[in-house]
Amino acid sequence: MKIQTILVPVDFSDDAHKAIETAKLFAKQFDARIIVLHAYHLDIAVSTPMGGGYPIPQNFYDDLRNHAITQVDKIVKGLTDDGVKAEGSVHADSACLAIIDEAQRIGADLIVMGTRGLTGLKHAFLGSIAERIVRTAPCPVLTVKAEE
Repeated sequence: MKIQTILVPVDFSDDAHKAIETAKLFAKQFDARIIVLHAYHLDIAVSTPMGGGYPIPQNFYDDLRNHAITQVDKIVKGLTDDGVKAEGSVHADSACLAIIDEAQRIGADLIVMGTRGLTGLKHAFLGSIAERIVRTAPCPVLTVKAEE
């Protein structure tokens, strides 16, 4: 298996940090590049008792995006400081869609991602992002879990 491009979706959790560390080992072993991806999708339904809703100010979305970019840039800088080729990517989309689209767009050879996600009833109804990615990814997926 030749690994040139590794996609690492992050949600800034401990599991995502573990995924970054794991991907870094692969990147150094195979002289591969890492693409750090953060996807945020706000499905906010804010309504009043009379129907209608409250508009969410644009600066809220701008602040969310800017925060995501800042966090992804910090991860990329840490990787490049360790001698790993890395780039960042931030998408205002659902995680599953963004991960699959990005993996196809960049021709990812491997996706390394954390297993942190939904539990209980939410998991039963919505499923796990990691599970969906494993089933639908165009390349192998390695899931990692932070030590507890």
